[in-house]
Amino acid sequence: MGIKERKEREKKRRRNAILRATKKLIGENGVDGMSMNQVAERTELNKATLYSYFKNKADLIDAVVYDGLILLEKTFAESDRGDAPGLTKVLDLTKATFAFYRQYPDYFHALNHQERRSEGEERETPFSIKGNEVASRIFGRIREKIEQGMEDGTVRTGIDVNQFLILSFSFTQGVVHTVLSKEDVYKEVLGLEPEVIENSALEFLEYFLKGEEKP
Repeated sequence: MGIKERKEREKKRRRNAILRATKKLIGENGVDGMSMNQVAERTELNKATLYSYFKNKADLIDAVVYDGLILLEKTFAESDRGDAPGLTKVLDLTKATFAFYRQYPDYFHALNHQERRSEGEERETPFSIKGNEVASRIFGRIREKIEQGMEDGTVRTGIDVNQFLILSFSFTQGVVHTVLSKEDVYKEVLGLEPEVIENSALEFLEYFLKGEEKP
C-alpha cells in the first residue's frame, strides 16, 4: 500500500471515529448538549485536527444526518417487494422508516435538530447539500410507489402527490418523535407499546391513501 492510500485510509478512519463519537454524545447529551470540545476530547484529537474534518458543529451534525440518510436509502431499497402493489410499498417504506429510527435514534435527533435551525444559524453546509440530494432520492422513491398505486388501483387518484410527500414527512416525523421522546409515558399511562402506536399510524395512512374519491 502506497503513502497516498495509507493517508486516505487514516483520514477515513478518523472521520468515522469522529462520527461515532458524535452519535454517542448525541445519545448522552442531546444535540444541543454536545459540543466540538466534547467530540475532540472523546476522539483524543486536538481541535485543529477536528476542524480540518468538520468546520463547525453544524457541518458535523449535517455529516451525521447525511450518513443516516444514506443508510435509510439503503434500508428503503432492501424493503422493496418487487411484485407488491403500490399501496403496500408505500406502507412498507413508512414501516421501514419507523423501524430505522427506533434502531438509530441518534440519526433522528440530528435530523430533527437540522430541521429546527433558526435563520441565524448556518443552514447550508457541504454535507447538507449532499444530504438534500439523498433526501430527494428518498422522496422520489415514495413518489414512485404512490404513482404505482394510482396506476394499479390500490391508491386513490385524487391525491396531490407533492402535498402528500410533505404531509407524509411531517406525519412520520411526528410519530417517531412521539415514540422516542415519550415512550415511557405512553407505556405507563395508556399501556401502549411503540409498535401499537406505529401500527395505528400505518392504518391511518392506509385509510387516507385508499379513501373514497371526493365528488
